[in-house]
Amino acid sequence: MKKVLLVLFILIGTASLAQKPEKGFLDKKSRSEIARYLKSASFREIDSDYDYDLIYQRMDWQIDPAVVYIKGSVTSYFKSMVQDLATIRFDMHDSLSVDSITGGGQLLNYTHLGNTLTVQLNKQYNLSEADSFTIFYQGRPNGSGFGSFIQDKHNEIPVIWTLSEPYGAKDWWPCKQSLADKIDSIDVIVKSPEQYRTASNGVLVSEEVEGGQRVMHWRHRYAIATYLVAVAVTNYVDYSDYLVLENGDSVEILNYVYPEDLESSRQKTPQTADIMKLYNSLFGVYPFANEKYGHAQFGWGGGMEHQTMSFMGDFSFELIAHELAHQWFGDYITLGSWHDIWLNEGFATYLTGLTYERLLDGVWWRPWKEQVHRSVTSSPDGSVYVVDTTDVSRIFNSRLSYRKGAYLLQMLRWIMGDGTFFQAIKEYVNDPGITNGFASQEELVNHLEAAADTSLAEFFNDWYYGEGFPVYSIKYEQKNDQEVIIILSQETTHPSVDFFEMPVPVRVWNSDSTQYKDFRLNHTYNGQPFEVNPGFTVSGIEIDPDLWLISQTGQIMKTPELLLPDVVKVFPNPTYDKIGFSIPPGKLLRKVSLYSIDGGLIKQFSYTKANNTLDLSQFPKGSYVLQFDFGGDLVEKKIIKM
Repeated sequence: MKKVLLVLFILIGTASLAQKPEKGFLDKKSRSEIARYLKSASFREIDSDYDYDLIYQRMDWQIDPAVVYIKGSVTSYFKSMVQDLATIRFDMHDSLSVDSITGGGQLLNYTHLGNTLTVQLNKQYNLSEADSFTIFYQGRPNGSGFGSFIQDKHNEIPVIWTLSEPYGAKDWWPCKQSLADKIDSIDVIVKSPEQYRTASNGVLVSEEVEGGQRVMHWRHRYAIATYLVAVAVTNYVDYSDYLVLENGDSVEILNYVYPEDLESSRQKTPQTADIMKLYNSLFGVYPFANEKYGHAQFGWGGGMEHQTMSFMGDFSFELIAHELAHQWFGDYITLGSWHDIWLNEGFATYLTGLTYERLLDGVWWRPWKEQVHRSVTSSPDGSVYVVDTTDVSRIFNSRLSYRKGAYLLQMLRWIMGDGTFFQAIKEYVNDPGITNGFASQEELVNHLEAAADTSLAEFFNDWYYGEGFPVYSIKYEQKNDQEVIIILSQETTHPSVDFFEMPVPVRVWNSDSTQYKDFRLNHTYNGQPFEVNPGFTVSGIEIDPDLWLISQTGQIMKTPELLLPDVVKVFPNPTYDKIGFSIPPGKLLRKVSLYSIDGGLIKQFSYTKANNTLDLSQFPKGSYVLQFDFGGDLVEKKIIKM
């Protein structure tokens, strides 16, 4: 889904990590935090959701867009996943009322309390036994989230559309509102006054008019999450664009638009084929190619990725790119928890960026990065991980879930290299364990780690669960017009992360800015020195010139008397209990501090000229950093305690 606030441009027309720590995505702290956060979710599976599998549903609805009301039936075919299944629980808002429920040729008993409908089956079902029942109901749907069931007008003509993400499906139909069980197959049949037509999922198999009523039958034969089932009813006109695939087949791009916008829409929707062609090349052929892709115009300020037919507030290049991207990331593979909304929105936002990089002559790639980057760094806090899933506005926070989520992918691409990154994503998209189903954060990370052959635990703990970003600073000095010593430091904008361990792109310029050279500095501790040789006299340094990282730049300073790390000696290293050090004559040492390898302060030592020995006996074995502060000039030495 794309909110109107995310639209950045309105266009008309057409390396692996140097270190390889032990693999493993989540540390113990992260696992315990996730378990705690899951308890706060308002939308979570309960035990009874796993008792049965929805294998098919047929929806027969009567909708008049001039009246905010729905009447009809939902027939559900289920398979028992337990022995002695006797009841089935559905989600259904109390603004809707049940007329009756039938199954096996008889009426079934039920209770409808609050937003829960419990159906008493007419027998106990054995494991893997299948059957069906039909719920007849009606009512004026409740509106929640982004509306659920909305009536509006265009050109004085009424229109009704649905938008169920994240929790709104139960507002307008009795359903299993689940992120664990997709419906294997659906048929949607809508009866409306003759002047109106219905847009929905899948393929239109019949359209009949009789007695002043129009009946449209849509059939979808792919697994679909409940929140992606949708209808829109108004006086639509339709036309189709097509993308011819490499094998000679074609994908229909079906457009249902308002009559007054027909000509302008015809000018804009053909760009969908170019975008689909790009996504096909990167991630595999559009997953629902055997049916269609489509757009249905609606009056909301954005778009919604209903499976095979996105609902569109306009036909701008960016909105088309975003909603189409969701067909892979959100529909074909659906997030398994609203905590991990970035698996939908971060991906769709980044794929939009990729269209700017690789289409339209690439002219919008840099502006897209600049605007997304500026948004993410406009505030010093905020995690991509959604802690409180009861807060719909937080789930769909454009700065964090969309833009910062997109930039996590940009940074992973920088860390892993293009070939490895895109291969990992393609393997994720084609993983048979999650396609046409649900994916977890850990399943994505497993694919990334396997492709990169390294652990990404620290990256995701810092960037996904952690908040903020680094502010980098540099001091540098050039020796003999050749070698350049760079001391790279960072401050973090939020205390949840002590240090962001990242490869940092640095560009050095010559005196008249006509020549430059790029270097990749693998920043593993604060104040870390690097030695580079650009082959010319350096007059300036730029951090992350191509916007690969979520970061800001602090001070970049050239100094003729840079206190280099090799002027401070520590011994012995490795050590057991005590470590000595020596400093240059004439240099005034202010303090000595001990840091963990990730930048956390452990101890500040008292220093006197008579004592150049530090006692480390109280600290466990491991790697540390000793920082020597010479009145603002910092020297850091990596040490090992045995």
